Amino acid sequence: MKFIVDQPLGALAKWLRFCGFDATLMRLALDPPGNWPPPRPGTHILTRQAAALRLKRPDLMVLAAPDSEGQLQEVLHRLGLSVRDLKPLTRCGHCNDLLFPLHRDQVQGRVSEHVFLHHRRFYECPRCHRVYWPGSHLRGITGTLRDQVAQLEDGGAEPLQE
Repeated sequence: MKFIVDQPLGALAKWLRFCGFDATLMRLALDPPGNWPPPRPGTHILTRQAAALRLKRPDLMVLAAPDSEGQLQEVLHRLGLSVRDLKPLTRCGHCNDLLFPLHRDQVQGRVSEHVFLHHRRFYECPRCHRVYWPGSHLRGITGTLRDQVAQLEDGGAEPLQE
C-alpha cells in the first residue's frame, strides 16, 4: 500500500513511514490539477483540501482531523488497517526509503560514543545515510502506534514489539 500525501500533511507522512508505509510528499494544487498523478491500484492520495472532492477520484481521501495523530487514526480506520498491516520503523522518516541493517563496526565514528557503546542494532537509510538505532525515541513512537491501533480495534490490538 502506498500513499501520496499533500505537502501540508508532512507530519502525517512521517507517521505513515513510521508504520512502514511508502508515503511520498507532493504539493497537490487544485488549479490546475494537472500535477496530480494518475490513479494506481494500491495507492491512496491524502489531503485536507475539501475542494479536492470535486475531482471524484476513487483513490482520494480528504481528511478531517486537524492534527497528524488524528489524521493517522482516520487513515487507518477508513482503510480498515490493523496491527498486522504495519511494519513499524522499517522506513526512513525523512526519505521514505527502506532501512537496511548495518554491522555495528560500520557506525563507529558516525554516532556518538555513548550510542555506540550502549546499542547493538543499527540501520541506515540508503538515500540520506542517516543512521537509526532503537533508542529512547522508539518507546514513544511504538507507544503512539500501539495507541492508534488499539483505538481502532477497541483495545484488542496485538502489542507492537519494542
